[in-house]
Amino acid sequence: MTDRRSAREFLALVTDDFAELPTPEDRSAPDGPLGWPGYDAASARAAERTGEEESVVCGTGHVAGVRAVLVAFEFGFLGGSLGRRTGDRLEAAYAYARAHRLPVVPLVATGGSRMQEGMLALTQLQRVARESALTREAGLAQIAVVRDPATGGGWATLGAGADVVLALPGAQVGFAGSRVRPPDADPAAYTAEAQVAAGSADAVVPADELRGTLGRWLRLLTAPSGDPA
Repeated sequence: MTDRRSAREFLALVTDDFAELPTPEDRSAPDGPLGWPGYDAASARAAERTGEEESVVCGTGHVAGVRAVLVAFEFGFLGGSLGRRTGDRLEAAYAYARAHRLPVVPLVATGGSRMQEGMLALTQLQRVARESALTREAGLAQIAVVRDPATGGGWATLGAGADVVLALPGAQVGFAGSRVRPPDADPAAYTAEAQVAAGSADAVVPADELRGTLGRWLRLLTAPSGDPA
């Protein structure tokens, strides 16, 4: 059975403490950039159901004693999809990490880009990929935890683009989600275990071991050279 905890439940699982970062100012037009009928209503229902205003929660916390910036996706909010406001939050979180020399831990659970925003949603992937590249250029570690599901551009940028990729057992992981795969595709190929076997992820880690494993990786990648964790 796959793990479908909420973003904040997952943050509580892996962090010793957590403080949310300020939210960038909202610049949304009614029903989004395309005027998609019902978009605002769907977002309002998602907010009421999850208690979140967007599909990602960003903040700082200590993981087994190591301070990091964490970005946790809320799959219950429109399938954890990436829209412009998601991109605003992620961009601000990565910028904060660079300004304060902190590693970044994406906790990925997403179905990909948000269809109600059309091409603008796809451009958020470029924004996120750029932030990841700038953070890598700054010499800061990125350790992703891929949850269920981790598909589409969210997997390709925040997941597969990290320095270390940890995955939950049985999670659906891959660029193609279950609704868009070829009819003859082997479902087992789109699992966390298959991604580890193919070298696209580093390890499958049970939820109850995740904080310790994540903390050890953070210590290894943030410790001064010559000072092993």
